[in-house]
Amino acid sequence: MCGRYTLFKLADLLKLIPWLQAPAEILEREARYNVAPSQLMPIATERDGQARLRLARWGFVPSWAKGVPRSRPINARAETVSSSGMFRHAFHAQRCLVPADGFYEWKGSRAPKQPYYIRRRDGTSFMFAGLWSCWRPPEAEPVDTFTILTTSANELMAPIHNRMPVIVPADRYRDWLEGKDVDGILRSCPAQEIEALAVSARVNGPAFDCPECLEPADPAQVAPAGGRRKRAADASPAMPNLFGN
Repeated sequence: MCGRYTLFKLADLLKLIPWLQAPAEILEREARYNVAPSQLMPIATERDGQARLRLARWGFVPSWAKGVPRSRPINARAETVSSSGMFRHAFHAQRCLVPADGFYEWKGSRAPKQPYYIRRRDGTSFMFAGLWSCWRPPEAEPVDTFTILTTSANELMAPIHNRMPVIVPADRYRDWLEGKDVDGILRSCPAQEIEALAVSARVNGPAFDCPECLEPADPAQVAPAGGRRKRAADASPAMPNLFGN
């Protein structure tokens, strides 16, 4: 799955994508080191041949939803997204790209779990494959929402978690938005392109959103494969209310 990610180098990423328009209010947003579900984040969408960034809430609500839905998935499985009643329309008509510098995953079946930060080895930012929708809640303004697609883990991720987000190759960004060979995009990225770093348990708290989230974990607290850490820490992250701050 993908339940937290970072975005603090958006300007650098956009330098590599000249065809993607970015409104000033998005470029001026604060750096994010611990993005959590429910929060407003930039996504790239395309309409009439023009791609641009817009803000949307992380937690998908289909446009046809009536009332306030109980399920607001932050992830969608790539293997079933084309046939899912929840995501089918968006998969065919409302794909998006989600800018990120890296993402977090927690290792372990029981608490305390060790958080890892996964990023590209070359340090460059990237885009997740996503879907978006414009939901019109009762007696309220329309809300753009999105979800991040996940697939089976590659060799590097498998010891940490059995799923990982779909990272779109840089030369396929436009193809994903335009629906070209999307099945060829919905797969795990090569393991040699990414690295996983054990980081501080501070990232467990959604309110903790600063560079210290990326501080290396104390080596004494990182268990060897199959082992447990010596000292307890917070469990996997608690998810906030979808439409909270």
